Amino acid sequence: MLGQNLAIFHQPPGPHRRDPPAAVRNAPLAPVTPLSHHEILSLVEPFTRRGRHVDLAASDRAARKLVFKPLDHPADGETRPALRETLQLEGAGAGRWRLTRLLTLPGGLQASLEAEGATPAELLARVTAIPLQRQVIADAGLLVAKQQRLEQRSPMAPEALADEAALAAAPVLMHQATAQLDGLRLQMKVSPVKGISGEIELEPTDDAVPGLPDDLLAVLGWSWARLIKRQHGWTTRLRLRGEGYKRCRDAETKLELAVRHVAKTLAEPPARFHDQRVGARWGVVARRTLPLLGSAVMIAAAGVFAKLEPDLAQDSVLRMLIFHAPPILLVILFSLNELPRVEIPPLPRRPRGDSWRPRAVTSGT
Repeated sequence: MLGQNLAIFHQPPGPHRRDPPAAVRNAPLAPVTPLSHHEILSLVEPFTRRGRHVDLAASDRAARKLVFKPLDHPADGETRPALRETLQLEGAGAGRWRLTRLLTLPGGLQASLEAEGATPAELLARVTAIPLQRQVIADAGLLVAKQQRLEQRSPMAPEALADEAALAAAPVLMHQATAQLDGLRLQMKVSPVKGISGEIELEPTDDAVPGLPDDLLAVLGWSWARLIKRQHGWTTRLRLRGEGYKRCRDAETKLELAVRHVAKTLAEPPARFHDQRVGARWGVVARRTLPLLGSAVMIAAAGVFAKLEPDLAQDSVLRMLIFHAPPILLVILFSLNELPRVEIPPLPRRPRGDSWRPRAVTSGT
């Protein structure tokens, strides 16, 4: 009986390991100890010294989350919109804390910057040293709110926390961004995994759905793919280079390029897009024919190999090249930014009309 009980509760390693009993899987999580009055006083002390006061009505002591009263920053020209700054401190488990700075922009967009660490005082110094403008992009006709985080670090020395210039230049990792354009909302999502393409979604914000060309972003270069029409908008993919901070910097650079390009395109007549980008549009057509050309080359190579194979020596270089041509071409095709499609792409045409929006809607407004 003792051996049977041991066999029941002992989980063998490897592929024969059994899942834990349902009672173990469904066991409730350990309760979270609510913040006490003494803990709140010690946590908010570094914030109070900087003039940040806790908002007890908005905080959640049971969830160990403190929200501080918002601070309003007035607008200063088109590149510095009015911002409402809110700090939020919450427990991250294992004696660590997470501090988030939320910036609310005109129109409802919200940018965020978060950091995790051992002490709220260190987190406050690191987060507040980052300029507010690193979280947003603002210009005439566009607003961009970024979702970012500071890289996790080991506890910093007091002299390092006092170096505001070094803290302000700390690497910031962007994982998402939302842009508000003229009648469009653009959202970019960035995976932290190297080699995974970024995702871009375009969605109209009103009933006047613009007729966007599928090469709207693809004309920006090899890193960009065509737009794919969805039920409520468009989606596309973006190739990002590097990893870690370099990857995020590449994403931020291409994000700004994309939003400025789309904003400029929508503000001008559709024919102007074709006139200014006609060479790039033909380049997109050439890229889209690569899968078709690759398929034709593989078929031709198979026929050539069948004719030449009896006369080629076993150690011939030509035999090796012909034999390895199909897998090499497949690798090249699947390294493109989007899944290869064997198609004859449509030729670029000069759009008509004086606006990207439907004529009935634009005339009514």
